[in-house]
Amino acid sequence: MNDETEQDRLRDGLAEAVPSPPPAPGRADGARRIARRARRTTVLVAGGSAAAVLAVAGVVAVVNGGSGPERGADRVAASPLDAPACPAQPVDARTQDGPGEVPDGATSVRLCPGGGTPVAVPRDALVTDVDDLAATINGLAEQPADAACTLELGPGFQLAFAYPDGSTVVADAGLYGCREVAVGGVVRVGSQEVWDRFGTLLRAQRERLAPPSAPDAAALTCVDKTPDQRSGPGVARAEDLAVAVLCVGSGRAAIPADDLAVLRTDMAAFTGAPPDVYRGCPPPHVRIVGLSAWDDPIEITAECADGPYLVDPMTGSVWQPGKAAAPIVDRLVSEARRGR
Repeated sequence: MNDETEQDRLRDGLAEAVPSPPPAPGRADGARRIARRARRTTVLVAGGSAAAVLAVAGVVAVVNGGSGPERGADRVAASPLDAPACPAQPVDARTQDGPGEVPDGATSVRLCPGGGTPVAVPRDALVTDVDDLAATINGLAEQPADAACTLELGPGFQLAFAYPDGSTVVADAGLYGCREVAVGGVVRVGSQEVWDRFGTLLRAQRERLAPPSAPDAAALTCVDKTPDQRSGPGVARAEDLAVAVLCVGSGRAAIPADDLAVLRTDMAAFTGAPPDVYRGCPPPHVRIVGLSAWDDPIEITAECADGPYLVDPMTGSVWQPGKAAAPIVDRLVSEARRGR
């Protein structure tokens, strides 16, 4: 299936789902409306500690490097695949001057690489409920001036909001330290809430559309990667696996579609909080590597073949294979070990 056909099909699917964008002059009014919306936050920020190091993890700014949004030809997203692209490089948003909030009226928003460790960047942009995501950012509580944040490194991401007049506003955030998100130097806290909301909205959009093409299982390999080479967390969940292989070291076992369906159902039923104590096993360890129907990379790992499998490094949630999945996993592990 070629890209033109995929985009045509996605445009048809979005014909009724995407509202008409408001004219560009209304953006300032939209920003003022957002400012009046109720703020809510559950983020605790420590302050006044001499031992803590302030680590500003993210800010929001426009892309043009000046004092206002970049102007250009109209760019209205017709499908999630042909929405305006991410910036060529992560935006140094602290050098920007405004806007102080993400204005209403964007036609699309893309998840893009940011600072920190990598995240899995989806092929498709969010083109529905974009103002909802902007309101989530604008509704975060401002960070106190004396806030102190730890300096550990974690996933960083940017959200590129594209407008009909060609301007782009970029939110740069970090899922570490104080979980900061800022707009034009006004730092807010709550990047986890923004990350979760984007994932929820993109998954809801995908449910109303057919995926662009079947993912290629032949491209999946068991070559281990260093932490900076891995795709990192993304919007897809373990139960979204469309194609997958099981790896034991470099040994590979393709997972048949019928078996993968059982594993997905089992993951949805038996994923929960991590155990208090982990049982260790010597390497090579076990990984399930795959792709979602939208080509999102998914990887879950376990020290021991019978689990538990870490499915979400950010929450620590794990999957413990149940009665239906355990014999499938055992068989695949044996096959992968023979292939080493």
